[in-house]
Formats: sequence, structure tokens, C-alpha cells
Amino acid sequence: MSHRIDDKQTRRAERLRQEQQARRRERLVRRSGYATVGLVAVTLVALAVALGGGGESNPATGAMSSMSASGPAVGTRAPAFELTDVVSGRRMGLGSLAGRRTLLFFSEGVGCQACMIQVADLQKSGRLRGAGISLVSVTTDAPGDLVEAAKQYGIRTPLLADPTTRMSSAYGMLGHGGMGHQTQDGHAFMLLDSTGRIVWHRAYQEMYVKPGRLLSDMGLKA
Repeated sequence: MSHRIDDKQTRRAERLRQEQQARRRERLVRRSGYATVGLVAVTLVALAVALGGGGESNPATGAMSSMSASGPAVGTRAPAFELTDVVSGRRMGLGSLAGRRTLLFFSEGVGCQACMIQVADLQKSGRLRGAGISLVSVTTDAPGDLVEAAKQYGIRTPLLADPTTRMSSAYGMLGHGGMGHQTQDGHAFMLLDSTGRIVWHRAYQEMYVKPGRLLSDMGLKA
């Protein structure tokens, strides 16, 4: 496991280095005063590649425009699932979420420190609770690895282990956002209403999204 984490951290460091270089180039172009639309477009494409791909949402519907978004559409019922919540040790399914809005967070998991901090900060901020939304996180890690991560980061909200990737595949979350690894979740959120219907969905290239920005993107008061 340590070798896998080291490899992911190396790739992540390289991605961050490329992102910083792209931003420096963009600042230099702005300062020169000779920027053209073509140069700006090249810079933005380079930044997107460095960040590992991903798509932007349609503000009107919350639907993803990325080709990697192969999951259920906004407005449809979320797929059924049954996984173990490593925090409580209980099995959870779509029926467990009934009666309350739920934000599903699919992330790269224990190999991504920022992802685990994302879970802890969303839990700590209380902004989701204030909006009447429960948080349920999902990763493709093995249950034992997630148990240790939950202890390390003080996670008390449900943390679902999906090592078979069955749920992640059904929800179209493999390689969706984040580093874009096709065998694990990326960095994406899906909001369900109290009946299990999908009302919002977005993947992010960033490995951490501030809670206030996330609520704003969902159209809720931050």
C-alpha cells in the first residue's frame, strides 16, 4: 500500500508543478500586454491537461459536459447500491438515504491526502448540516485502508468502501475529475433529494474544493 501511495503522491506533485508553470506563463502573457485569444486558449488547454482532464457543468441543469461522465443523468433516480460504511460497520444502500437530501462525494481516497481532508472539512464546517444535507463519501479503497484513514482524519460521517468499483461504475465516477485515473474515483459530487433523485452533479479537477464554494456551485447559500 505504501508503494501505491508514494506513486500517487509523485504523480500529484508533478501535476501541481505543471499547474504552477501554466499559471506563471499566463501571468507573463498578461503582463506583456500582447496576449491574443489564441495564446490564452493554449494556456487554458495546457492547464486542463496538467490537471488531468474533467469537465465543467451546465449551470442550467448541473449536468456534466465531460465525455467521462457516463453515469445517470440529473433528474433521474440514482442507481441502487449496497456497501459497507467503515465508520459504523453497517451496510448502507440507496434506501438508507431516503427522507433526507444527501451529497455523495466520490474521491481518490486514502492515497490522496487532500481528498480525505475534504471529507473532514465538509464534516467540520457544518454548512451541509445547516442546509439539511447529509454527507456520504465513497472511494474504491479496501475497507481496512478506509478504517485507518477514518481514524487518522477524524471522519465520523459515512465512508463507503467500493473496492469492486461496482457502485462507482454505475454512478459514472471512475476517472471522473481529479487525476482522471480510470480504475478509481476522481473528485466528484452528486446531490440526491430525499427520494433518491439526482438534482445536481459536478466533477472538479482540483483535489480540494472549499465548502463555501461547493454550496455556491450547488445553488445554495454559502
